[in-house]
Amino acid sequence: MTPGGPDAALELVAGLLDESVALAATDPRANYAQREDECAALNGAIPKRRREFAAGRAAARMAMVRLGLPEQAIPMGEDRAPVWPDGLLGSISHTPDACLAAVARDGDKRLLGLDLEPDVPLDPELWPIVCTPAERDWLDDAAEPARAAKLIFCAKESAYKAQYPRSRTLIDFHAIEVLPDTRAGTFTARFRRPVPPFRRNDPLEGRFAAGNGLIATVVTDPG
Repeated sequence: MTPGGPDAALELVAGLLDESVALAATDPRANYAQREDECAALNGAIPKRRREFAAGRAAARMAMVRLGLPEQAIPMGEDRAPVWPDGLLGSISHTPDACLAAVARDGDKRLLGLDLEPDVPLDPELWPIVCTPAERDWLDDAAEPARAAKLIFCAKESAYKAQYPRSRTLIDFHAIEVLPDTRAGTFTARFRRPVPPFRRNDPLEGRFAAGNGLIATVVTDPG
């Protein structure tokens, strides 16, 4: 298994989700078929971006098949977010070496957010942008503050992806505060201000794992 590659990503995230969520992974450097009904929004994009986009959509369709569903298009909306077929929700994440997609029926999950990142420290110059004062205090007590900061970044990315289909609101990093439990491999992301339909202090529950050169976070909620 190649560290950081599609198989490594799939193995890492599979342990974070239940059987109601289907996963599939692809290689963003490979050339997957680019569907016209998906790629129209990418006119003028560089080849690397087009390959990543096609690989992510290919992974999502593979996950649909694993749910026992037919492959369907996932176009990009005006807000650049994926437009999932009726009755489905999903999340797609990319690294330089892997694309990973998670798909579920919306009767099984109300929220689904996934983020996958290379397991490398977060540049300290980014900490004030990503982390709230309380999170900065938590970093002060962490054994490896720069890697802990990357966990907070990754957790906020998955929380953002989980909330967006319901709120349709672009939020910054400080709109959510993350409290990780490193022993349990879980975290709670709370809204620091109202983001309708979410209220201030509403929690989003997540899980995380690191290994094979990657860090992964997922946010889900029972349907």
